[in-house]
Amino acid sequence: MRLVPDRAGQPELLVLQSVRLTGVADRDAIVDRAFVADAVLDRTLSRAEAAGHIERFTFGDSSGWIITESGSLRLATLLRAEAARGDAGRVLGATLDAFDPLNDRFVGTVSRWQLQSTSAATTGFGTSGTDDVAALLSSLSSMGGELRQVLAPLIVTLPRFGRYPAQFQAAIERARDDGLRWVTGVGLLSCHILWAELHQDLLSSLGRDRHRDAGW
Repeated sequence: MRLVPDRAGQPELLVLQSVRLTGVADRDAIVDRAFVADAVLDRTLSRAEAAGHIERFTFGDSSGWIITESGSLRLATLLRAEAARGDAGRVLGATLDAFDPLNDRFVGTVSRWQLQSTSAATTGFGTSGTDDVAALLSSLSSMGGELRQVLAPLIVTLPRFGRYPAQFQAAIERARDDGLRWVTGVGLLSCHILWAELHQDLLSSLGRDRHRDAGW
């Protein structure tokens, strides 16, 4: 995906939000979400770490950055400023309202597949048959098209949201070749992960707490 025009002016927001959405974010995870140039990313990470907004976290063989309390406060300030520009706040609210019923359908569909294989090392479709897999991916692809329509006005206003429908469709295409890990898997940009991150992104961009909203 190419960089969108307004990204160069908000690398701090993009990087902090990427870390927050990922939980523990290595460099590749941030690149997949922020879409900023390498030099800009390195500079932004360095400044955020020096400011105490992110810190390194290591567990076993895994390591990455996590957002700190002060980083969460800084991100909230940046998101409020973004929402206050022009019509962004209104468009964000209208988008979330349109997203909610689609979200309910997606959650119901994915919940029926949670017992399928989600291991990143697994490439098969678990115990599901070919017809079942085709029906699942067809349903998700249809929802992906609806998602693109729901997000279209917001993407015009805040192009950073453009990654979600593109990456969602890419996950479906990968699922056709590599299996259901690209639908429900963790540790990769699966359909499930992308949808959850989008929901969190919409809510946090409006200053709302996901735990007080139904659906996820």
